[in-house]
Amino acid sequence: MRKAEPIAGLGGIALFVAALVHWGEDMGALQAVVLILFALLFIAVPLVALATSGPAKAVGTAVLAGAFGWIPVLITVIELIFSDGGWVSPLAALVGWVGSWLSLRDESTPGAAPPDVPRRPAPPAAAA
Repeated sequence: MRKAEPIAGLGGIALFVAALVHWGEDMGALQAVVLILFALLFIAVPLVALATSGPAKAVGTAVLAGAFGWIPVLITVIELIFSDGGWVSPLAALVGWVGSWLSLRDESTPGAAPPDVPRRPAPPAAAA
């Protein structure tokens, strides 16, 4: 697991809890469902990295979370500005988005096995 993947997971857990707590009192059902879906995407970033052996699926999940992570940030900031929403939801969405983006900047591939490439002998020297 890369260093920033747990940050995305923690942001996802906090966004999930905040969406469940504020469901019905501050935000509508559709908004809460959208935030929960994005929270599950942020939580998937470290879980996919742990569950798979190569980096491809983990990087793909982080790309999705990094590319679409601005949507829950925008939703929660609008809720904060126009309604009397709390600051936990925007902060959690921002942490999940930044954590997934930072995991893409880390180019290490922990747990990936190097490919088995057979060594071939050098060609004979040509007579000049």
